[in-house]
Amino acid sequence: MNQAKIYDIAGAAGVSLATVSRVLNHPEKVKESTRKRVLKIIKEMGYKPNANARGLASRRSTTVAIVIPQISRASVAEMIAGIDDSAKKFGYTIRLFTNNDPNLASEVWSEVIASSVDGILLMNDEITKETIEHIRNTPVPVVFVNQISPTEEFGSVGIDYEKCAYDITKEMISRGNKDIMFISTEHKYTVNELKEKGYRRAMEEAGLDANIVRSSGDLSINEPQFTEIIEEGIPEVVLVVRDSMAISFMNIAMNKGYKVPDDLQVIGFQNTRYAVLSNPKLTCVETPIYEIGNKAMAHLTELMKNEDEKQPANLQVDYQVIWRGSTK
Repeated sequence: MNQAKIYDIAGAAGVSLATVSRVLNHPEKVKESTRKRVLKIIKEMGYKPNANARGLASRRSTTVAIVIPQISRASVAEMIAGIDDSAKKFGYTIRLFTNNDPNLASEVWSEVIASSVDGILLMNDEITKETIEHIRNTPVPVVFVNQISPTEEFGSVGIDYEKCAYDITKEMISRGNKDIMFISTEHKYTVNELKEKGYRRAMEEAGLDANIVRSSGDLSINEPQFTEIIEEGIPEVVLVVRDSMAISFMNIAMNKGYKVPDDLQVIGFQNTRYAVLSNPKLTCVETPIYEIGNKAMAHLTELMKNEDEKQPANLQVDYQVIWRGSTK
């Protein structure tokens, strides 16, 4: 029989993971009826809290959790580098947790909570109602990284995603371009929705029709889709939310005989290492991901040290356009 986990206890008792943690670490902070119910279930299920679980509320681990979607993404790797450098400065170590399967979100979050970390940096693309509830029941500070916090309860660090898309779209319109396509992801990620909103606003103000395509980040899926789009006729400009997708579109167009930037101009929204490895090099609205990671860790450190006095803030980092060979 599998040994009971802390989230099994929480589920059976109908309480949050934070409540189970308080029962184990600070029982005096839990009302008597709840405490007795949780302790009864712990005994019945034979739960044996390990050192991590017992240290959950002590805040003495000097360890921070980073919850990420996929470590293979270039943007994620660079952001972790920024977090790690900042963590070392403040005397913290980091632990990585991947959460790329929505069906396992509760299990992953339970593992994070039980790992005795002092704070959590959340880099997940998609924030669901379930995720928000998990965070509200978390006994340590949480900061959203490269996202906008959905409420003022939590801190976040990122850029003004709507404005950056609005600005680059207006710039390309001012250069005489009218047929501008915007390629986003199939999944409705908060950051990409904001970029799309900025693009739409700029196109509407100019009296131009928006042209939005949603595609997968999987090359085996988006390449056939991009090929079909290009064969029907390329736009003057394409704005793409991910560098890897932008380069995929550009390569397919060039393989079909189109010249970049003469026939087609391509712009990404990240400025990852892929942008300078492509030929021609990719113009990007730079998301300063290293700086975002570094600043997010610094903000989390403030919250961990002064949790009762320090209020979470939505911090923004400046961005810029890096003009390269994929635009005129």
